[in-house]
Amino acid sequence: MAISIKSYTEEWIPAVKAFNQRLATGGVPSEFHFPEKDVPSWLPKRDGRRIYQEFYLALEGQEVRGAFILKTQDFSVRGKIQVVAFYHLPISEGIINKRYSSVGVHMLRSATKAAPLLFCLGMGGFDRPLPQMLRAMGWNLHALPFYFRVLHPANFLRQIAPLRQTPGRRFLADLAALTGTGWIGINILQRFHAARHDQFTKTELVGRFGNWADELWERCHSHYMLIACRDSTNLNILYPTNKNFLCLKVTRDKEVLGCVVMLDTKMQNNRYFGCLRVGAIADCLASPENAGTVIQAATRFLEDRGVDLIVSNQSHVAWTEALKSAGFLKGPSNFIVATSKPLSQLIFPFESNQNQLFFMRGDGDGPVNL
Repeated sequence: MAISIKSYTEEWIPAVKAFNQRLATGGVPSEFHFPEKDVPSWLPKRDGRRIYQEFYLALEGQEVRGAFILKTQDFSVRGKIQVVAFYHLPISEGIINKRYSSVGVHMLRSATKAAPLLFCLGMGGFDRPLPQMLRAMGWNLHALPFYFRVLHPANFLRQIAPLRQTPGRRFLADLAALTGTGWIGINILQRFHAARHDQFTKTELVGRFGNWADELWERCHSHYMLIACRDSTNLNILYPTNKNFLCLKVTRDKEVLGCVVMLDTKMQNNRYFGCLRVGAIADCLASPENAGTVIQAATRFLEDRGVDLIVSNQSHVAWTEALKSAGFLKGPSNFIVATSKPLSQLIFPFESNQNQLFFMRGDGDGPVNL
């Protein structure tokens, strides 16, 4: 079996469709099929653009046996701008045909050769095939901490799936919602952790990120060991005005302290959130000392909009502490960060520095499923 890795061009569209059909026949859900257009609908590569996606195919003759996406962008690594890539949607025919079980390793090695400073994000938990392969190949992995704040406890207890997986759990959750004991318990926990908010800050909902975002980026990025470029150009590409993103600028005495990108989504029979209205803090930027002020501003904003629940994944210690200070509780996380050997070497020692990295839902393939 001779496998070659090539860029996805228009001539390969029929072969990709045939590949997806074989996956579907083998029971692979459509969300894990590869795009059937050769030009990415999100972040296509354009002249002068520093953030873009490229599609690659693993070919055996004229047949597609695997595929993956590389999203390339600038990162600040210990204050120095470096090009880093995100390895996304690696799909191999090996999941339905053991003859092609080695295609996944072949694709990962090819991606690492093309972009040595490589990372993965998400992946659904340490027990999934991709994280296990990454660990076996010497990558460093850790879970991106998950935090949540409940604003409407009764709705939360009636809808949140992990609390309702058995008849006994469903009964207790419904009882807590009906009697009000759930409301009392959740509010005691959240208020015990919550700090007083800064009354002197102001917030402004913005349609686009202007020069103020560039100045904020220049002030902030060197405070983080590893952080994706969040200047105005990149933020306007990632969070366009024609989408449902809520972008907030946070100021005090006309000084920009930070910014935050949020979502307000009414879920429909979501496997985790049921039919809750979920607010997500998907992306943000501020210096570590202003993280708490930005999180508090985002929390108040989403609370005023009437969401049932606010969620956020954060890796940096200043931001996890900010969430706890705003009354957020820590929950289980299956959102995994993995860094290649060359990238891990730049942030060595990984074990003691992993909470100095800046990753959020907005990194990787964006705040999907929120």
